[in-house]
Amino acid sequence: MSNFVNLNEKCLLKIVDYLKLEDQLNLWSATKCIPKLQKVVSSSWQIRRQHYLRRNTFKDKEILLQDFLQCIGCTVEKFIFEDFPIDQLYAFRNHGFPNMRVLDYSNEDSDLVNDVKTLVNCFPLIETFKMGALIGGLSYEHHIARWKNLKRLDIMGSSKHWKTICFQEICQKLQLQFLSVSWRESEEDAYVEAISKLQELEELKLDLNLISRENTIKLLNLPKLRKLCFEEFEDVQDFLDNIVEIRGKDVTGITWNENFWLWLNPNRFKNVQKVSIIDEGVVEGIWYAPIFNKSLSDFPQLLELCLANINIWQTGDELWEMIYSCQQLKLLQLENFEMEHEFFDFSFMSMDKALCQRRDPLVINFLNTYHKDLIFQHFIHSKLKIFINVSRESLSKFSGGVLELEFISNSKQEV
Repeated sequence: MSNFVNLNEKCLLKIVDYLKLEDQLNLWSATKCIPKLQKVVSSSWQIRRQHYLRRNTFKDKEILLQDFLQCIGCTVEKFIFEDFPIDQLYAFRNHGFPNMRVLDYSNEDSDLVNDVKTLVNCFPLIETFKMGALIGGLSYEHHIARWKNLKRLDIMGSSKHWKTICFQEICQKLQLQFLSVSWRESEEDAYVEAISKLQELEELKLDLNLISRENTIKLLNLPKLRKLCFEEFEDVQDFLDNIVEIRGKDVTGITWNENFWLWLNPNRFKNVQKVSIIDEGVVEGIWYAPIFNKSLSDFPQLLELCLANINIWQTGDELWEMIYSCQQLKLLQLENFEMEHEFFDFSFMSMDKALCQRRDPLVINFLNTYHKDLIFQHFIHSKLKIFINVSRESLSKFSGGVLELEFISNSKQEV
């Protein structure tokens, strides 16, 4: 222990950061008489702006919980609670959390009303709240509505178990900008009517089984709506048909994964400037370079193409053929794009043909690649800019059969 303690604080901090929270708590308890280590552990907790607490994290450790909260109270920005017991949650009332803005809460075995009431009292400045508890039939909307700063609400995992009046009151009292929600089929009209009151709503994520044309119109008429995200469902074709008819010309970006390409080919969103695709799916014949390259020509305004976990081009020449056919393309992002050494055996002529007529250089950004040296060795042209792992939002956050549409907001059109 003495040799360990003699390390400088920077080295100690790296070691402590490597430990899980449970191990850090054990280290804290075992070093009460070693101020240097206590300081390092405390610094590690304060540096982390997000903390994940589970049911057994502080089981039978009340004093340790108080020490932990005393350390992080002024620095924590996000808590994730998973089945965290209400009796331990009460301990948070003795501390202040001036920077807490994001809360992710799930508890399938609790007094939900008291839990939510305690959360609101402990963290009054919350701006983002996600609830995954599968408990319903209780009235706690008046507590959630007390979060006057709440702008982002994700209740996809719980709202089917809510009383409808609970959701309606929240929509009446809060100026939400983001909402993730699902509903029972019998409550579609009531939920859509409540959502239509959210005049500041910019992003809407839905889990649907069915939605009428009339309700689709209400949602698409939200004045500031710029993103609509939904998973594949039985009547998704009818839903897409309605979107095309009502606001198809306003769609400027599409993100999808797996086999949603089937619903979008041929493309009917002619003003799309950004296409993002995650995962190839299982349908044969779609992910064949000549067919894929030809399909992209159906997006005449395409400026950005972002692909994740897709190896559509087996050779560099196939890649340059696509780029040649999309002269308006400005950005190509490839995440987890696998390239064998043979991929780089393309001719300079095919690359030059694809790039030489461009007015501005094409930007290609590779994320999570092991071929940095080969890329910089072979991707050389005056009309080409290469970046490796430049920070951009990863597409891997999408899972399942999901489609996200980006719109020009109705408010911008009016201007």
